[in-house]
Amino acid sequence: MPSWQASVLNTILSYVARPSISRGQAKMPLAQVRKKLFELDKRWLPWPDKLVSASIPLRHSSLLHYVLLDEQVRLGKLFYIRGGGFCFKTPHAHARLIADISQRCQLDAYIPDYRLAPEHPFPAPFDDVLEAYRRLIELKGADNLILMGDSAGGNLALSLLLELKRLDLPLPQACVLLSPALDLAMTGDTEFILGADDPFFTIESLLRLRGAYLAGSDPMSAKVSPLQGNLAELPPILVIAGTRELLLQDSERLVAQVKACDGEIKGCFYPNMPHVFPLFDLLPEAIEAREQIKHFVLSHLIR
Repeated sequence: MPSWQASVLNTILSYVARPSISRGQAKMPLAQVRKKLFELDKRWLPWPDKLVSASIPLRHSSLLHYVLLDEQVRLGKLFYIRGGGFCFKTPHAHARLIADISQRCQLDAYIPDYRLAPEHPFPAPFDDVLEAYRRLIELKGADNLILMGDSAGGNLALSLLLELKRLDLPLPQACVLLSPALDLAMTGDTEFILGADDPFFTIESLLRLRGAYLAGSDPMSAKVSPLQGNLAELPPILVIAGTRELLLQDSERLVAQVKACDGEIKGCFYPNMPHVFPLFDLLPEAIEAREQIKHFVLSHLIR
């Protein structure tokens, strides 16, 4: 049975988040939506205690290094790709999640601050993430490296895995995906998508963000729709999603396809949960999911 907190959050999202991303009558430009979300994120979500951030410059973006000022021994590195529909970012909300995961899993955190659509459509975000990953392993090595991403960041994470495999570059030890958007070609069950009662996304908002990122690029390319790629010989994957998501079948299809390739993957699907629900630490289900992540990550680190 979902918690009462989840019911309240779903209602709030339906009235606040969903209309702000859909075009509706206001027809607010995506850049303006981005600014509004950024301001709300900064105003209402305090930066985590004892978390400091440093920036490593890249060609067109930067690689952020989040450090928790505690005396905990670090077992490895977390490369976290933030979501935001390829168009937005919420640094405070993500910093709170990343700090918690870092502490639970005893990892240093590195976050690619990639360029955003529509000003910088594909392949700019993908190129920035790949450059950030290469820079990280150049500086810190690839040992005990965990890859993680949510939503659009989950898309970039799985696309990154496929590209690393193609380039014969070091793969991470394991990968965690939260509500990943893996099929921009939208080749799944149309009836399921149309019938989904998602408190966060509408079909209109999904198509709007998808169009801003693709900007005419081929949606069947594995670099934008990694479900179209070869999913064999990937590191162990944990995928977490909620059952009220428009994107739920992306996660379900990923689990089925990786298993068909004899890969190691675990899918955890939480009833009535919204998109990227582990971000919301007020939810008991979010804390439970973070514990799932902790056990998964620690079971794959070499000690």
